[in-house]
Amino acid sequence: MKSRDIAIVGILLAIGAIVRYLSLMVPGPIVSNLVIAFYCLAVILILPTVREAIGIGIVSGVVCALISHSIFPPGNLISEPVGAVVCLGVALLLRDRIVVAPAVTTFIATLASGLTFVAIAIAVQFPVIVGKYGTIDAFLVVTVPIVVMAAAVNGVVAQALYMPASRVLLRTQHRPAPDGGARISGGAARTTTTNAPISMRDVSYTYPQGTRPALAGIDLDVARGECLLVTGPTGAGKTTLCLAASGILYHEYGGSFTGTLSLAGKDVAAYRDMGEIGRTIGVVFDDADAQLIFTTVEEEVASGLENQGLDRAEMQRRMDYVVDVTGIGHLLERAPHTLSGGQKQRVAIAATLALGTDVLFLDEPTAELDTIATDAIFRILQRLKEEGKTIVIVEHKIDELSRLADRMILIEDGRIADEGVPEMLLKSDRVRSLIEVACEPEPVTAPAAPVSAPVHLSAGVTPIITVHGLVHRYDETAALAGVDLEIFPGEIVAIVGENGSGKTTLVKHFNGLLRPTEGTVLVDGLDTATTSITELARHVGLVFQNPDTMLFAETVAEEIAFGLGNIGLANHGELIDAVLAEVGLSDYRDQYPRSLSRGERQRLALACVIAMRPKVIVLDEPTTGLDARETQRVMEIVQRLQREGCTILMVTHNMRLVREYADRIIAMEHGTILRDTRNFEEIACQKLCSISTGTATFTA
Repeated sequence: MKSRDIAIVGILLAIGAIVRYLSLMVPGPIVSNLVIAFYCLAVILILPTVREAIGIGIVSGVVCALISHSIFPPGNLISEPVGAVVCLGVALLLRDRIVVAPAVTTFIATLASGLTFVAIAIAVQFPVIVGKYGTIDAFLVVTVPIVVMAAAVNGVVAQALYMPASRVLLRTQHRPAPDGGARISGGAARTTTTNAPISMRDVSYTYPQGTRPALAGIDLDVARGECLLVTGPTGAGKTTLCLAASGILYHEYGGSFTGTLSLAGKDVAAYRDMGEIGRTIGVVFDDADAQLIFTTVEEEVASGLENQGLDRAEMQRRMDYVVDVTGIGHLLERAPHTLSGGQKQRVAIAATLALGTDVLFLDEPTAELDTIATDAIFRILQRLKEEGKTIVIVEHKIDELSRLADRMILIEDGRIADEGVPEMLLKSDRVRSLIEVACEPEPVTAPAAPVSAPVHLSAGVTPIITVHGLVHRYDETAALAGVDLEIFPGEIVAIVGENGSGKTTLVKHFNGLLRPTEGTVLVDGLDTATTSITELARHVGLVFQNPDTMLFAETVAEEIAFGLGNIGLANHGELIDAVLAEVGLSDYRDQYPRSLSRGERQRLALACVIAMRPKVIVLDEPTTGLDARETQRVMEIVQRLQREGCTILMVTHNMRLVREYADRIIAMEHGTILRDTRNFEEIACQKLCSISTGTATFTA
């Protein structure tokens, strides 16, 4: 069973146990046992194997036996596994056939469990029952109606909880056509005879609560061993195409999916779930955090190998291989949450490579990586291509990938606008204008140089942030090693450096997400070590690398209202409208945030922070995954905030962004500040780029 599924079962059984305990106040030989409702909901959500269903039933039986006043508590150890297996069978039978499938499934499972318990009680406690009720018939007259009523109650509870639970867990199921194929609007599902690893015919998709299709009429075949580059402007539908082509939209999301999708010559509807598809297709998302769930990096990589039942020698061989090609050997004992964004991405790639799948999807895998790490990933992809892997990669860095890719497709407004050999497509002015390729400055090795002196403004200006002797450790790993820094009001400060140099760790100290191991951090006169996060939020706002980590509400307006409510601002309707207008999202006020494009979600995350009117705003990789046009929109907002007196701290690898917008540049390496300067040209663009790419060595 997957770790997430174990967590789902654990949470639901814990809730069921609490409810069961409260039910002890109800008298009678058999009471309404809501534990059954909750373990049935777990079974319906995760659809375990029969063995796993029996395990869920046994655990549920233990819970019921320990918290029970029935006539024979040990009977639950048999009745609940029976109920769980019956639940699984009915769930598979009714899956996607009727709207009230959860209610019917739970009703039947409760009847099976309850009647099994009654039969066990009669067999074991026959003399006691006859002595108390006179006859078995009299006992059944009392107990069977209770079982039926309990089944009805459990069915209602399971149905009521299923929709919100499935939505949260992205488990809302599609309703395929009766023949099992994906649905085609206005007609029966078509089948495909192609042997291509991926084949799409007239595929369209609309997200839940979406107002227009995110994909429309996609026809695409990806040949075995082909490297396909997918590009296009922000919000064009590139990520959605990957989610659709890998089967994730069909099996994991809600919304409307029409058309025919074939994976490895097999209709997507014929696969049981993504677990089965995952034996052939691996996916690396742009949000590495969503894929990392274990306590160490080694466990992340090893977990997929363990699930395949490989012998120890083969597991070790694969582990050594992926550790070598991704360069994560020094990270194996680290906890994933302590890694930098780039390090997390490399671990996510390693965990996917360890599965040994023939087809690999990568959604902006280098978006948060510095140049050295990016080159390493491209070398990995080159090796995988030479090994005959099929690779589909979404990227904005197309100049580098054009030499690797066999074919490039351009997505615009959810459709394939153009396709062909990358070298030829990139000669088109129209194609170049749509993707607006940003060329990285060539790194030039800088000579050894002393650390530049800290930058100071004119005398009498009080810093808004003061850092002195800051040290931060993740367990035994020193992420920051004695940082001294002053930030002044109204600055746009760019913080640059390699992945893992300490940039994000530093800025998380400014709003209290991290506390100093040693040293002090003062923000607007407040000591962050002793000031609450709520209070610091009034002074410092942080926009994370991935805007999706900040978005969870049902509408755009509710996202902004949540932060305002946390700092005690009421009656904020006009403020929300003003902020949405400021970031160009007024027309999306009531829209579901996850249906927005990446650039729109980035602006929404920024709006959530702007609304609280902090004096300092920290942007952690604000343009990751954005094209040049959307990047410019975000930076225009940033410049407007600066003119209004806001101090901006910007963690970034984008040296063009640094050159065009930063007043001051702080370069970090190994948890220390190497350079602190206001003159980008003075130290030469190439030299500063070499700091970010790791090609320069500076000595104190």
